[in-house]
Amino acid sequence: MTSHEHPNVALAREGMEASTTGDMQWFEAHLDDNVRWHVGGNSAAAGVLEGKPQVLAFFSALGGADGGSELQLHDVMATDDHTVVLGRAHLTAPDGDTIDYNFVNVFHIRDGKVTEAWGMTENDAVTDAFFDKLAQR
Repeated sequence: MTSHEHPNVALAREGMEASTTGDMQWFEAHLDDNVRWHVGGNSAAAGVLEGKPQVLAFFSALGGADGGSELQLHDVMATDDHTVVLGRAHLTAPDGDTIDYNFVNVFHIRDGKVTEAWGMTENDAVTDAFFDKLAQR
């Protein structure tokens, strides 16, 4: 049996690596200008981010700009319509606080760019307080 990886799997893996290394240029090139990014939970950061500038600012607050994150991928699955990433995150806030949590991200990708995304964590009660601090930056 021959295994062929869907191109959106490779794109999602690259995006997770860019998150870990703080490669904002990768996101600049692979987010649609009108991207909609849904942040789950009940924190001040929860809701829908509209457009590339808002999404990039959010990533920067998460530590993406300085590489303050570590992501361990469990699995990446894709069809032409959806790409799903299962993983574990370790984030470090600017004040040094850290958090570890499991996540699921679902993406719509068109022409090599993310047009919409949903991010959900395993335990909002734990992650909300951490994201509240980041939203105040």
